[in-house]
Amino acid sequence: MKKQGSKSLIIEHFKKHIGEWVHNQKFREITGANDVPRTIRTLRQEGWQIETRGDGYHRLLGKEKLPPKGIRKPISRKDRYLVFHNDHSRCRICGLGVTDGKKLTIDHIIPVEWGSLSEMSNYQTLCEECNAGKQAWVKSNPPEIMKQILSLSTVESRIEALFDAFPNQDIPSSTIQLISKGSLDWQRALRRIRQKTGKKILPVSRALGKSIYQYFKA
Repeated sequence: MKKQGSKSLIIEHFKKHIGEWVHNQKFREITGANDVPRTIRTLRQEGWQIETRGDGYHRLLGKEKLPPKGIRKPISRKDRYLVFHNDHSRCRICGLGVTDGKKLTIDHIIPVEWGSLSEMSNYQTLCEECNAGKQAWVKSNPPEIMKQILSLSTVESRIEALFDAFPNQDIPSSTIQLISKGSLDWQRALRRIRQKTGKKILPVSRALGKSIYQYFKA
């Protein structure tokens, strides 16, 4: 008999417990695999309606798949090693690692749902908790709007489009950095936008070293 893969085993269990929260540890016991969050993300990308909480729990919302949102390329062992090595085996958000009891995963810096590619320049190390939190944040942003913003060619145009799409809403500096695709000049670009357009885009608060900006549109 052909051995079932991790994805099949997880979906099989989900279907028996529709709507029930299931922890990563349960899936590890079922599959014998460690990187459950990555498998869950792949299943979600394939169209399965899976909701994820920040504490490592997941639930299936329906027995039928939705049309797939995009293609997620498997990450090779070599690339996984290089990403962990480059990030010193620590989460890029909280700074904790395996020695702190954290399970590490590979994250797409710009989400696949937003039209990014599976390539080394778009990978980073995140712990399971931070990754789940980021996934919840990604789901809160309309993918079609984010795809359109990210398709623009310059940092200035992407930042301006971001604030135009979400006027009078709090936008963390981390989101602006993400839209800037790693550019270190996003603050300079933001100043140029204000100078050229007169748009009232201002910092409204600062916490944990990150600023919150808002476009005050009448």
